[in-house]
Amino acid sequence: MRLLEEYSVGQTLGEGAFGVVSTCRKRTTGEEYAVKMVDKVETPVEAIKREAELLQSLDHANIVKVHGVFFERCFVCIVMDKYGGGDLVEGLQRHLKERGQINCHDVVHVAYQMGASIQYLHRKSVIHRDVKGDNYLMDRKDMIDSKCKIVLTDFGTACPFLVDERLTAGVGTKIFWSPEFYDKNYGAKVDVWAMGIIMYGLVSGRFPFKDEHDVRNKEVKIPKRVHPLCEEFIRKMLDKVEKTRPTADAVMSHQWVESSARREGSVSKDQDTEETADGNLREENVNDGVKERRQELMQRLNREDELRRKVDTGVKRSATSHHMKKSFVLQDKQAHGLSMLYEWWDPAKVQSAKLLDPDGEVKAQSPDVSVDESYLKMFSSMLTEHNIDVKKFGQGQAKKLDQLAGEVRSGAARLMLDATSHKKLVRVVDIVLLRISFGDKERRLLIETEERYPDGRKRETLRLPGTKKEPYENTRQVAERILQDMLNMTGNAAKFDLMRVERHEEETESPSYPGVRTVYRKEMVEGVITMTGKADLEKVGLPKFDQWNFSDKGGNTKFFQWMTEKEAEAKKVKLKAEAAEAVSTLVRAPIGMAEEPLREHLIEHGIDVTAFGEKGCKTIKEFSAELSRGESTLQLDPVKKELVRIVDVILMIVKRPSGEILIQTEQADSKGNKTRLDRLPGAKCRPDENQFLSARRILRRQLEMDENIAVLSRQVGFVEEDRHSPAYPGLRTVYRKRMITATLQAAV
Repeated sequence: MRLLEEYSVGQTLGEGAFGVVSTCRKRTTGEEYAVKMVDKVETPVEAIKREAELLQSLDHANIVKVHGVFFERCFVCIVMDKYGGGDLVEGLQRHLKERGQINCHDVVHVAYQMGASIQYLHRKSVIHRDVKGDNYLMDRKDMIDSKCKIVLTDFGTACPFLVDERLTAGVGTKIFWSPEFYDKNYGAKVDVWAMGIIMYGLVSGRFPFKDEHDVRNKEVKIPKRVHPLCEEFIRKMLDKVEKTRPTADAVMSHQWVESSARREGSVSKDQDTEETADGNLREENVNDGVKERRQELMQRLNREDELRRKVDTGVKRSATSHHMKKSFVLQDKQAHGLSMLYEWWDPAKVQSAKLLDPDGEVKAQSPDVSVDESYLKMFSSMLTEHNIDVKKFGQGQAKKLDQLAGEVRSGAARLMLDATSHKKLVRVVDIVLLRISFGDKERRLLIETEERYPDGRKRETLRLPGTKKEPYENTRQVAERILQDMLNMTGNAAKFDLMRVERHEEETESPSYPGVRTVYRKEMVEGVITMTGKADLEKVGLPKFDQWNFSDKGGNTKFFQWMTEKEAEAKKVKLKAEAAEAVSTLVRAPIGMAEEPLREHLIEHGIDVTAFGEKGCKTIKEFSAELSRGESTLQLDPVKKELVRIVDVILMIVKRPSGEILIQTEQADSKGNKTRLDRLPGAKCRPDENQFLSARRILRRQLEMDENIAVLSRQVGFVEEDRHSPAYPGLRTVYRKRMITATLQAAV
């Protein structure tokens, strides 16, 4: 049974380091639940299974109840009770905004339930290791309601433990770590410390510590208005000495939580001298790239379910015609709630606006795609982070690392994540296959049966004719090239249905790339022979369905045979994709640097990191997010030996056959406010992405055009601009603008 067969998935409720939580509704009863969809990329499947099994073994009022576990290709989905009040952090922020600081007497019931959940786990010899406000859910929005029920969730870091066992793994959320957690030598009392952090936050609206130094050295300062008994309760849980810190049983026997009755106490009128509380008790640990990947994979999960229900593996696209209008509006894919107005301008108007004359000298060609030292370092780091030993490259039959890097840089292949496994990086090669048929009554398919090399070697192939897709080509161009270069036909010898293309992926070993498997991403295009000339037909064994062969310019000879579908299937020729295969599990690989490594990298190269986040400058966190999205990269200037921020931008010159050029003229928000733009459509290019692949992404996602109506010019204009960016203190920014022309053809 699959998740979407039993439940329908709704809006996202929250997201953490391990996955995303959404609403779901049981199809048979209409009952609403929550589903935690754990990302296989971030977490090994065995670890996810352990979490699910552990949750199913627990039974306590203050621990979330599991109703089912489903193993999908990219997620493990855990269905559990849904709580409509949000988490404790949301409850605190809501109270601070609407009513001000929380009276400690109003959260006794919260303290009791938190303690009860931890006590139950420890008595079951389970340690949670990520106790925090985000992981306690409420059944109502008013957290000070004495009837408010809370439950502990997210058991991704939980594990069984033995009495007196010492654990060493650094997991969970650092700002909730105790001193012994930082020492990587800890026991169950780390959960008690974390509960103390939550309680401090509830009564003060802040974290007590900001980093490891504070955790080890700073004395806890409790607001004066907190009842002395509650203060003692919190101080005991935040005892820096593990040995004297109370156990979960001792926490539950403390006088503050021993009775659930409301206790009155004097509230001091003295004003606290501490900073104003903001209730921000979250530590963000999901970067934008991960969020984007999960969203895309959830959309594919829905697509896979649709295909399975319809038993239809062909990707049927509706023909888009908005580009035929003089002007049209599309949603801005980069900013939520904004829309873009596009207009077709005649060449004279474009020239007058100087839109094809960016600042700087336009070179006829973009710089070469050679692999320099800085690029190779980034590339090597990406492989290492995904458990690939780069030292094995260049050994034996393995190619050198710079050869693989060169393939990726040129667009001959790309590195992507296989989302069905934990941190599995694969080499992806795009292939186009033709399923060409002839005949009405006796329909037969063209099958390549054998290949013979110039030196006389030969091998059986038994496959549909096809070839690699170059980064500057669309599917129609590849299909026409196969006809001409491989099948000895003219480009219009067959008619192709490019509105229905079957896609699937096949994975193989890659001896040339140690530790990196190759995935051939195949597009199957349906075609029918339309040529009628007798001589042309006889060259390819028609109409008698004779066997035939053709030698290409390189001296390779391919042999072909016309087979019925049954004959081809009997010979194990793959003619179509299965439903599950029709939906890709490949996603873009993460890139860039996390916040702390970035900080260290900047310091190493003499950048004053204290200036970030001040006077309008980007914070290190914002800079890290930008790098993770691939919107910029850091490189070392080989001459000046200084760190440089590089921004690669693709500008699209989209032309109609009439010569008119597409211009992005206006941006509007949801309130109707408009901003004049008058610029070429474009987007930033990831450092690991070929320029033509970026151009196709802009056509497909930003402009919502069928790629098969656009032919990219291989002549690329290039402008490099060096300038100071105040938002990035101490860093020089180099903008590399690549101008790629796309000429529209008739719709397919």
